[in-house]
Amino acid sequence: MTKGKHANMIDVSTIVHNHLLKELELECNFFEHTLTMEQLSDLHPLSRINLEHPECSKGLNKDEAASRLVTDGRNVVFAVTGRTTTKLLLKQFSHTFRLMLLTAALTCFIIYALDTTRFIEIYLGIALIVIFFILCGVSYWQEQHAKKNMQCFQSMMTTYCYVVRAAERIRINVSDVVIGDIVYLCPGSRVPADLRLIYTDELKLDTSWITGELEPLDFCDTTVPKNVTALGAQNIALNGCLCTNGTGYGVAIRTGDRTIIGKIARVTSKQKGEPTRLELEHKRFVNFISTLAITMATITFVIGLLLTNFQHLINTFVNGFLVIIIANIPQGLPITLGAALAIVARRLAKQNIFMKRLDVVETLGTATVVMCDKTGIFTLNDITVSDLWYQLHYFKGIDELKAKRKHLSVTDLSVPLSECNNDTLVALLTVMSICNKAHLEPLNSRGIYAWHMVNKLSRASNTITIQSLLDGKVSRGKISDAEVERTVRSAFHHKVITGSENEVALLKYVEELANGERIRRNYEIIFEVPFNRQRRFQMVIVRQRSKNDSTNNGNTKLYFLVKGAPEELFAHCKLLATEDGCIKISDDFIAQFSEAYTKYGNEGKSCIAFAIAEFEELNLIEYSGSWDGLNRLNLCFLGMVAMYDPPRDTALESLQTMKNAGVKCFMVTGDHPSTAAAVAGHFGLAVPRASIVSLNTEMEKKSNLLSVIHCEMIDTLSEQLWDDILKQEFVVFARATPSHKLIIVKECRRRGEVVAVTGDGVLDAPALKEANVGIAMEAVESDVKHIVKSIKEGRLLYANLKKTIAYTLAHMVPELCAVMLAFAIGFPIGLSSLQVLSIDLITEIPPSIALTYEAGEKDIMCRPPRKLTARLVSKALLVYSYIFVGSIISVGCFIAYLFVFWFYEISLGDLFHSNIKHWRPNAEMLSTTTGKHYTAEMQMLIHGQAKAAWHITLVMSQVFHFWLCTTRRISVFKHGTQNIAAVLALLIEICILNFMIYMPGVQHWLSVTHPPAFVWLFCLPVGIILIIFNETRKWLIRRYPTSNIIRALKW
Repeated sequence: MTKGKHANMIDVSTIVHNHLLKELELECNFFEHTLTMEQLSDLHPLSRINLEHPECSKGLNKDEAASRLVTDGRNVVFAVTGRTTTKLLLKQFSHTFRLMLLTAALTCFIIYALDTTRFIEIYLGIALIVIFFILCGVSYWQEQHAKKNMQCFQSMMTTYCYVVRAAERIRINVSDVVIGDIVYLCPGSRVPADLRLIYTDELKLDTSWITGELEPLDFCDTTVPKNVTALGAQNIALNGCLCTNGTGYGVAIRTGDRTIIGKIARVTSKQKGEPTRLELEHKRFVNFISTLAITMATITFVIGLLLTNFQHLINTFVNGFLVIIIANIPQGLPITLGAALAIVARRLAKQNIFMKRLDVVETLGTATVVMCDKTGIFTLNDITVSDLWYQLHYFKGIDELKAKRKHLSVTDLSVPLSECNNDTLVALLTVMSICNKAHLEPLNSRGIYAWHMVNKLSRASNTITIQSLLDGKVSRGKISDAEVERTVRSAFHHKVITGSENEVALLKYVEELANGERIRRNYEIIFEVPFNRQRRFQMVIVRQRSKNDSTNNGNTKLYFLVKGAPEELFAHCKLLATEDGCIKISDDFIAQFSEAYTKYGNEGKSCIAFAIAEFEELNLIEYSGSWDGLNRLNLCFLGMVAMYDPPRDTALESLQTMKNAGVKCFMVTGDHPSTAAAVAGHFGLAVPRASIVSLNTEMEKKSNLLSVIHCEMIDTLSEQLWDDILKQEFVVFARATPSHKLIIVKECRRRGEVVAVTGDGVLDAPALKEANVGIAMEAVESDVKHIVKSIKEGRLLYANLKKTIAYTLAHMVPELCAVMLAFAIGFPIGLSSLQVLSIDLITEIPPSIALTYEAGEKDIMCRPPRKLTARLVSKALLVYSYIFVGSIISVGCFIAYLFVFWFYEISLGDLFHSNIKHWRPNAEMLSTTTGKHYTAEMQMLIHGQAKAAWHITLVMSQVFHFWLCTTRRISVFKHGTQNIAAVLALLIEICILNFMIYMPGVQHWLSVTHPPAFVWLFCLPVGIILIIFNETRKWLIRRYPTSNIIRALKW
């Protein structure tokens, strides 16, 4: 990469608006925001809007609402379901394995139609059809169940809302809202449809999901000009937004899929996206097995024809082609895969981690880079103001400040700016209160605790009221200790202040010293630029409320209040507030500010600065709403606060776990680099010689020390610098915006990294989509330990799937050998086709699913992520299952099978090519070399016992093999038995085996008979050999991990 590659910085908000929201807005054809109340009433006459008092509008009546519900449909975002139910069901029938089964079943029916005496084919065909539909049904149920659990957009909607119908406010289900309904909004309610507001009372809505704004925005019912878009109009409340303050009424103008959120859901559901690694692995495996099955079946069929001189064509085709295909296909594996994903999803859901697609968790297990936001993930998101720097002095905590300003009461610090005699602290508290979207809830919502505190304080005097307490009007004569009054009042506000964490912390700080609500009542906001992560400052222009109705001849004093990033705000200020008043900023002041800012940053504290300017309304200047616009103001820097967000106790351990697991961790934060470095140091993220890198000429020389990167330099980084940065285990990106996150993700992916990214809000959507795994988590649940847990679950899923496949494929070779005997050397067939199906789809299913419950091996998070070239079904696994284990079990089954014949004095010589004329209901008399003679009926009895012996040895050997598959590296004896599901599954397997072998009726269906008791012993030597082989293999893997020869044994 050459320098300047990212010179044209990506503006994520522009991308989201221009390429998605703007198109959706045009598609929705919004125009109602430009209508007057009269025009809106004409458009929706049945809503009966009261033009003089819109809050008294009567709304639709019940019959009109019912009629529109039938006409327009329910208010449901159907796009979240992705495929329709019919398409989802039809998809199950297109699975390659199942289509091969269906083809085999149809072939059986054709054979029976040609020869109606072949009842075994009709039985087999019926069994295959039943199994086909059972597999489709189970798979459909699994996907449908997962889909219902992962509905993301629908979960944003509450189940009910309030509407006005027939002049009565009633509660209805959200899905019953129709166009024309008048909806009532109150704090805590979500907007159930796209609304045109007709009445508002201090209404604030949280629109972060669509705008990315962190703070709730003010909404009104005023008509806007036609050049204002619906998304920019604040008389349109969009479906999914949350009411945080005030009340309002609005007319529903879009419902269901016609809303903005419905359009977004439809767009995202149509996007297929990249297939996950698990999908690709599954597809490769299916293609391999299908090719192998058809190839082996064809070869066996041809060999059979040659050995029988092209006689018994149908019998050779059934046993030499169809049964080989059936024996090759692990029909139970798709069920096991679905069950494994559901089990992992259920475990993650217990920790409030939900996957939109279940197979994504496996991709997360391969992550090589995890990029996390600092706040809420590494920290508790419990922010408090710990320090204040103003008038060039440091104040630690609230007590130190109170000690210096103890002569000032709550009332003194709550006065208007015009009455404070240029008191810097008053100005600071004023900016903190007004440049602040945090909200004090009404008294009636404070609960029992608040009342208890009031009553406790009121013991000093029965005349104290709640309002006087909150307003600071209680005299010292009524309460002996003014500190008690302030403490209790502060306790009230600590319980009821709502808003973003930073602003809540600021308002709490104000409440410790003054009365924030009283300060706010002193001013009228006439213009505001809200804070966001791109802009990093908030500006408010206020007019002080006059104590009388005089207008002061229109020459009113205005105050320009700003809060924002300290280094940027200080650079735009011309004056600094000191004890001697506002003085022009000098180099000495700049040095002191830098020292203070660096001090707080090195302590891991975020800082917010405050500034003020005043001017006459007659001299109101034009302001552009950007940092550059601040240069035109005579801003006075008031000071800054340091805010502390306690680190999570679990973060250090989680980061160490990621380090041991070979996963790089990149922390992304909007904080200053010094703050980010201090936080990183607390967690051990920064290397001991960590350097904070920003734009400088020594950047190239410092490339080997990079740990904290100032994102202002991202667009100038060279290819080599990016390589050096992204090779490190821990990197902190400071002053990062969503645009920077997107760039970092792209650079990681260009270097072959598997990236997992956390984010919230629509502005993080591009980075989340670009990443291999996007993690959208609520702050309260976004502990870094949950991310580590998800990585572990992804690795565990992969490991357990390999164990399941290794276990399942091991019984394929014994099944194939049982059939191949009849064609290679003419022996009686070892297993019937129905026995093969019963083993694959009944007996082996419980243990296969039980393996997905297996706990991870002790070193699962001590290995690096697997390579991109690693395969779920690797060559080593195929060699293990087919050649090593499959061969051992096949030999044991063959010996058990032969012992049944030897029990009846039938030698090997007697068995060679005997299946041409013997071992069927109308067979010729069998005469052995020992002089024994067996009728057709006796032959069927002996053959049934031999097949039962093969069946028993195969299944019981798999019981031993199951325990050996519970680990891939460590000894099974050290791993222990923790999986109760495994014990239960093996008991079920043994019970099913006995049911199949000994139950009358089932015996006839499977063509088996009661075997001699000694056949149960052959599984023991097979089990012992398997134990010796596997324990030796695992020891060699641990002892010689880098040996190329030993790697062939490692699956």
